[in-house]
Amino acid sequence: MKISDSEAKRLGSQINEKGFSWLMGAVFIVGETAGGGMIALPYAVTSTGLVGGIILLMLCALFSLYTALELSWTWKIMHNQWEEYREHCRQPYAEIAYRAIGPKSRSLIATILCLAQIGFATVLILLAAKNLSLLLHFFFSIDINQCYLILIVGIFVWPLTMLKSPMHFWQVALFSAGSSTIAVILVAIGMIHDFPTCSTDVPHNPIDLAKATMSFGTFVFAFGGHATLPTIQHDMKKPAHFIYSIFLAVFLCTIYYLTIALGGYFTYGSTVGEAVIPSIQIMWIQQIVNLMIAIHVITTIVIVLSPPIQQVEQWLKLPHDFGVKRFVVRTLIYWFVLFIALSIPHFGPLLDLFGASLFVMMTLVFPPIFYLSLRTQEIDNFEKRPTIEEIIKKTPKYILFINGIVLAFGIIGGILATITSLIKLFDEKMAAPCYIQYFSGNGLEFSGNNVGAVNCCGSNFNLTVSGISPNGFCSISEI
Repeated sequence: MKISDSEAKRLGSQINEKGFSWLMGAVFIVGETAGGGMIALPYAVTSTGLVGGIILLMLCALFSLYTALELSWTWKIMHNQWEEYREHCRQPYAEIAYRAIGPKSRSLIATILCLAQIGFATVLILLAAKNLSLLLHFFFSIDINQCYLILIVGIFVWPLTMLKSPMHFWQVALFSAGSSTIAVILVAIGMIHDFPTCSTDVPHNPIDLAKATMSFGTFVFAFGGHATLPTIQHDMKKPAHFIYSIFLAVFLCTIYYLTIALGGYFTYGSTVGEAVIPSIQIMWIQQIVNLMIAIHVITTIVIVLSPPIQQVEQWLKLPHDFGVKRFVVRTLIYWFVLFIALSIPHFGPLLDLFGASLFVMMTLVFPPIFYLSLRTQEIDNFEKRPTIEEIIKKTPKYILFINGIVLAFGIIGGILATITSLIKLFDEKMAAPCYIQYFSGNGLEFSGNNVGAVNCCGSNFNLTVSGISPNGFCSISEI
């Protein structure tokens, strides 16, 4: 039986007959979140130390859960108060900012959201290209420079960006979440296999303050899918049930992350690189994980680009139906992302930078501000936007305390991590943009160093499982 708008408001929820279930909402969140940041977590934990790494990981999990719930509560308030948000909304996160703070914040938040998601998509494209390079070398002995693979990934994903909104590409979310889950299982199997040998000599370097600070961005990036949460919630059959999606998704992601982070720390220690995959010594597992991560990131690109694409279409007042204008605009946005990837072809530093800056804002800073404002407006029957003094006066002290801790954690950690990430990104050792490499006279030769080999464990990077000779099998990593 279909519930009327008035009845839905009375019950505190909206019914969207064409939407998907809360379980599929959880799949979307896991599909978007558990991937690129996940494989970098062992390196982040080794950089911060075991205690510091676990504390940071759990704090990011708890704070991200809380701010995700705040976004859900905020969007529910907006559904109940303003009927226009019960129909199709292209920019829910920006609309939350508008209702919470004012008209000027709508454009500001929309711009930050676009930059954050474009940055996210850039990192995913770089990771996909890197993994495809390894796969082609291992399975087919084909060596292709990563710059060319960025373009190949771009051409493959391009048509998928024309899909309308999350409810129209739920199959993509299934592939994304499924591939990351399989990757976690395989990585765990590989670590269990390697542990008896590698655990006999697990080096742990002294904590490097710069690396530890940069790791903050990795942890936030791993949990930072908040920019798309209102979009996913809006497309659900019962948006009020989105809290179930959030709890399940954050729980699963936390289990995934703890498994990989702790397994990598105790099995490989400081020998692990920016990604844990090359440390796995069963080669078929290593390469299947590469394949799963490649599938995950390729499908996730479609999910994370949906909010900025819809935002730009809203700015340009494009029709909702597919047409030439929509095709041209989405193509320009997508190939702008590829241009960034070709300009800064460095997966690790970009992940840290976007995690420490834009993702911190979208995940830990804006949600508490929006929630506190709209919560106070609801108490005052939406007569006006509240001042800071009114918010403090009308909000229970424990809610103010929790949100104050979250804001302090995000702002202080974000500033420090952004500074160190920028220093690393502009390090002189970084490779030049792909187009400069191409026209510099050197061309774009295959840049892999002993691709398909293993970052072997042990203090001397030469411990191998099953008695394999380290010569020609182990690669020496810079740590």
